[in-house]
Amino acid sequence: MMNRVRGGSLAGIVLSIGVFLGGTAGGALAQEKVKIRIGHLVHVTGAYAAGQAGIPEGFLDGIEAANTYMKIPGVVLDGFNMDGGTDTAKSMSAFKQMTEGKDAIAVMIGESTAVGIALKTWNNRKQVPNVEGGSDDEFLKLPSYTFSTVAPYVNQAGGWIDYYMKSVWPKKNLKRAPRFAWLTWDNSFGRAPITPKTIAYIKSKGIEIVDEEFIPPTPTDVGAQVLRMKEKGVDVTFGSMYHNALGVVLKEMDKHGLIDQIDIGLSYAIDPEALLVSVNVLARNVHITNLFWDFPNWEKHAPRYFEYYQKRKTPVSKFGYAVAFDKALVAAEAVRIAVATVGPDKVNGEAVYNALQKVNGFDAFGIGPAHSFSATKRYGQSSVYIMRLNNNKPNFVVEQPTPNLTDVK
Repeated sequence: MMNRVRGGSLAGIVLSIGVFLGGTAGGALAQEKVKIRIGHLVHVTGAYAAGQAGIPEGFLDGIEAANTYMKIPGVVLDGFNMDGGTDTAKSMSAFKQMTEGKDAIAVMIGESTAVGIALKTWNNRKQVPNVEGGSDDEFLKLPSYTFSTVAPYVNQAGGWIDYYMKSVWPKKNLKRAPRFAWLTWDNSFGRAPITPKTIAYIKSKGIEIVDEEFIPPTPTDVGAQVLRMKEKGVDVTFGSMYHNALGVVLKEMDKHGLIDQIDIGLSYAIDPEALLVSVNVLARNVHITNLFWDFPNWEKHAPRYFEYYQKRKTPVSKFGYAVAFDKALVAAEAVRIAVATVGPDKVNGEAVYNALQKVNGFDAFGIGPAHSFSATKRYGQSSVYIMRLNNNKPNFVVEQPTPNLTDVK
């Protein structure tokens, strides 16, 4: 079965049933209720593919769970995945197909900082909101139909620094300022945390910024970057990259005896279990400003995620699964508010956009910190879960409030 827009087959860009993504969710009841479509722009090919495993499946199960448990009156949510290929041009083509024709979406979900930035103007122009997993400052600049569910990267950096200075650095008993380096991907996602405000905030904590090292999206040799960190005596880092890139860095650090010298902080968008599979104990001083409970806590804190994950015949990345399940529920909550405001037959992009601004304290079935937006605030979460990957597993440490280092008042 292929989804069609204006009679044109989306084969090759819509990810089909039974192949990898499980097709669409919510279509069975569409003839009985008003069908509201939610398009998910995910990147299962290209440079982002390794880090987005589990995301397509989590989205579809999240839509199914929303239909089952949220029971939006008179509505069935119809979710489908499309591959953006880690490519702006391909993503633009997918966006146009999702937003045109009689079956146009009411809201989309995105999974890329760079693509989200490229589409921001088009989301505004088409009046179709984007519930985005990226969290760049650009999304927060109004006017913006882009709503980032997660704490902004700049705020995650601040939260990590606060935790580090309170709980990690004092235990080292060193009578000097900590030496900090940016260690991050060389792309818009990786550079997003580096702003004048984060730099000033880090310095205000008595930390010396001594280095910045940028890692290629698919690195093979990072010897020069690691040697520079060693020469400068780096104590702590922060940045954003996927597990496959960090794995190369950690193996190089191990060659130079740096694993226990440098504490690595990373924003949430990294699969901790995949990293541990590739480097095992070398990740013992890696900390993630995570936004979701680790899997051993799902049954207790997020039982509906656990319920749907357990139904899967083939296991997928638990991290990616939670990432997309969460955003599917946020989009569903906005649809619920829109239905209550304008009625099922009048829900469109503008109605969902207005509804997103009213989402307040929505915990997405308990997976992480609650989401709240407003007429001026385009990011949902204001705290992170610090996770440390010691003992060869992700370990929840503390829920850490994040300082506001954005331009949002």
